Amino acid sequence: MNIRLVNFTFFFVFLLSLKDSIAQNILTPRDLLCDSCSKNLNFRFESSSFFKNNEYESHFATSFTGIGLMLKPSMEYYFGSNTKLNLGAFGLKYSGLNGFSELIPIYQIHHKLINGFELVLGSLNGNLNHDLAEPLYRFDRYYLNNVEYGIQLLHKSKYMDSDLWLNWEQFIFERDPYQEEFTIGNHSKIMLLNKNKIEINADFQLLIYHRGGEIDSYIGPSFYIFNSGYGCDFSFKKRSINYTFRPRYMIYGSQGLPESGENYKPYKNGRGFLCSGDLDHKYFYIESGYWNGNQFISSSGEYLYMSMSESDPSFYQAERQLIYNKFRLKRHIGNNLKLELRANLYVDIKNKVLPDYSYGVYFIANELFFLKKISKNRILNP
Repeated sequence: MNIRLVNFTFFFVFLLSLKDSIAQNILTPRDLLCDSCSKNLNFRFESSSFFKNNEYESHFATSFTGIGLMLKPSMEYYFGSNTKLNLGAFGLKYSGLNGFSELIPIYQIHHKLINGFELVLGSLNGNLNHDLAEPLYRFDRYYLNNVEYGIQLLHKSKYMDSDLWLNWEQFIFERDPYQEEFTIGNHSKIMLLNKNKIEINADFQLLIYHRGGEIDSYIGPSFYIFNSGYGCDFSFKKRSINYTFRPRYMIYGSQGLPESGENYKPYKNGRGFLCSGDLDHKYFYIESGYWNGNQFISSSGEYLYMSMSESDPSFYQAERQLIYNKFRLKRHIGNNLKLELRANLYVDIKNKVLPDYSYGVYFIANELFFLKKISKNRILNP
């Protein structure tokens, strides 16, 4: 994989979003910052109680059962209508373990650059908010790798919705015995048609994972893993149900992978085709799909789609074929509380194994409490 091509693709997506805002000049601000909340001090309480059980019979993904709670309380302060500061903490507590498995400080500065462009520094609006396809981003990262830190540029206009981010996963000092790690990503949707309840959107997804560094003492090469996805969403809205057909062509490439060691990957490049259709209702969601992969590997994706094993680096298979079904039952308890039941079934076509399946229950809360409006202190002249 030519790293120059990767950088050009990344830069082209950013220019495309900038061109859209200048040429169209029809902007609809993303509903993230409050225009009328200047000097407001708020308390936000976010939590997710979860039970997730993965029963995987194949050799590609590892079974897992997790029962726990994620907490994310934070204080929000609006310096003005265009800038917000968040200070808080993220905690992950598994049932059956004493104490928290993770306790991470949360700092985020969120600023509107111009209409349609917002910059985030610190804790990102990340994870499942990136809305990536499952071969590129596995759902279990929701509770296994929830917090992302780095920089993010959000863009929303009438014809385009884009999320561009850098997640810095491992910082290093001089002579640290490990390498730095970061992921660059982009998910952009471009509206091609919106007429008579029919909507067509072009969809572009990109992930670049890097592991390396120049000041560490780790003996080993630097490398990149490149993933991208290209496709369209064809949606039809009828009464209370939204029908969507989503074909995706996906690419995997790498540069500098070591031939052996802990980072060994059996394939240097590959591809995959994902075709799915879904029905989305206020109270339920149903999705069915087909996956055909050839030497496909992803840095953050679900291992059920990959050509290598999650736990055994010596086990791999070039050709992968799956059919799957997903079901979600949703219940909204007020505007800020949601109860959700999820169930997934994956059938491996090429291997004679029992279907892989998972199920989970999630209770999600996201409540904002207004505390007070902070007035400016008047400075008296002596």
